[in-house]
Parts: sequence; C-alpha cells; structure tokens
Amino acid sequence: MRKATASSPLSVVRRKRFSYRQLLLVFVPLLVIGCGQNTSDADKDKDKKDADTPGVTLTADQVKSMGLATANARPAVWLNQVTGFGTVVPLDTIAQSDADFLTAQAAASQSQAAANRAKSLSTGEEAAVSREVVEAAQSKAAADAAGLALARRKTDSAFGIHAPWHNDAERASLMARLTSGRTVLVRVTFPLGALAGGVPAKLTIKRLGGDGGKSWNAATVWEAPADPNLPGRGFFALVDGSDLAQNEHVFASVPVGPAQSGFWVPASAVVMGDGATWVYLENGENHFLRTELGTGQPLDDGYFVAPGAGIAAGNKIVTKGAGLLQSRELNPSTGAAD
Repeated sequence: MRKATASSPLSVVRRKRFSYRQLLLVFVPLLVIGCGQNTSDADKDKDKKDADTPGVTLTADQVKSMGLATANARPAVWLNQVTGFGTVVPLDTIAQSDADFLTAQAAASQSQAAANRAKSLSTGEEAAVSREVVEAAQSKAAADAAGLALARRKTDSAFGIHAPWHNDAERASLMARLTSGRTVLVRVTFPLGALAGGVPAKLTIKRLGGDGGKSWNAATVWEAPADPNLPGRGFFALVDGSDLAQNEHVFASVPVGPAQSGFWVPASAVVMGDGATWVYLENGENHFLRTELGTGQPLDDGYFVAPGAGIAAGNKIVTKGAGLLQSRELNPSTGAAD
C-alpha cells in the first residue's frame, strides 16, 4: 500500500479534518455557555420584574392548592349609631314591685269602701254605727290611700312615670307576658350627651359578646329614672320574642343621621400585618393585591367600607386563604409548591 507523504493530497485532507474538529470542540461549548448565560439573565430579569410588582402572582395550580376563594364586593348600608349598655331586669324585681302596688291598691279600695259604708250607716234617725266607728274607718281609709300613693311612687322611682303598666287595662296582660318570659324588660344607659332630643322611637338590642348577629327591636321605650351609680341617660324597653336571660348584659343602639351606602367585607377576608388590617383583591388573573382596610365600622360578621376607601363595585375579595397569601407575599418560600 502507498503511504501518504507530508506533501501528498491525502495528508492535506487529514490535516483539514483535524482542524475542523478542533474548531468544533472550541466553539460549541462557548455557544452553549452563551445561550445559558442569556437564559439565566432572562430569568433574573423576570424574577426582578415579579419582585417589583406589588402583590402576589400565582399559577392556577397554586391557587387551587392553596384553596383560595373569592367573592364580589357586596353592597351594604351603614347607619351611624349611638351605643349604650344595659342589663335585663330580673323578674323578681318587677314582680315584687307589682305585688306591693296591687296589695296597697286592694287595701285602699277596701278601706275606702268600709269608710263609705260606715258613714252611710251613721246618718239618719236609725244610725247603726257610732261616730267613733265612722272616724276610725275614715282614718283607716286615709292611711291605706297614703300606702297606695307610696307604692305608686316606689314603682315610679324604679321604673319611671311612663311605665306602660300604669294603664290598669294593660297591666295584667303585660305582667303575664313578663312572667311567662315572652317579654323581657331591659334597662340601658347611653353616654352623657350622646343622644339629643326625646325618647328614641325604638332600640336595637343585642347580647353582649355577640350571638351570630342576632338582635331584637324594642318599640316600647320610655325614659328611666337617673342612676346615681352610672352617669348617662337611661331608658327602659320591652323586648318581645328574645331568648335573653334575667340579669344578662346587653348593648343597645339607636341610629342617628342618614344612611350611607358602601360595601360589606366578611371578617374571614381580613388579615393583620404592619400594624394595620388588610384584604386581598384579585385585580388580575391569579394576581392578588393587598389593600388596607379600616375596621372602625363593624357589621354583622364583617365590616363596612365606604366608597373610595379601597374597594369598589365588581372587586373580587379573597374570602378564604387570605392568611396564606400574606405569608406568600412576605416570604415567598412559604407558599404553595409550584
């Protein structure tokens, strides 16, 4: 076989192939490194852009795994109210006052009838009783009348001069309702100067400490005597159909001023952080923005937000999982797995 010499054509071809291989070994790794560097820079730019964007951006799978739920902002009405505190008057106090009055009333009626009868029997030629008997009967009638007046004053000092049981026609039925528990008597006191004008047309009564938003309206309201132990303006109110217990603490509210329209935010949507309260709004597809919320206007199981205070009609509020979103925003490593 013929060997290739240094100057032969076969030797030249072999040298060219060797040079091409060397070039590929040098430039291909550089090309790969360059592409990788460009990809890394793009990822860094994306991460920086996400970090600069307020709020939290998630994937659809992350939203599902975190169990997030949203609801549209619901219209609500806010009434400025003045709030007072009070208690349910125990039944024995009412019953004792009523019994004392009825006893005094019966005694006065009986003695007055006896005095009238004695006087009628002491006149004429055939007088059946002496003057001394008539005077004794009249003295007894005067004493019992004074006892009745005292019992009435005691009732007035305890329950006010406008108590509905002053009407004898309604007294029996009202006492029956109180005795059966169908109606309770509540005494409430409002801060000094909080209420102007006359007696409120009605009071809204709620159990102190909350009861799932349960409340009762009291339409029979009258002025209560001043309480030396509790400064303020007091009222009595009859509450029908409640499950309030004797001596139970309650608070009462009276609306003042015009109603204000706005939105209701459920308590489950509220999170706390940075010394404030917040809610998350979904302001884009799977993007959630933390929005500060004032809690100075509480409603049943939530809060009232006035128009222009960060929430508008059509906003989607995160009602479930807001705490997980806050953790994700403050520390992304604690979020749901990708």
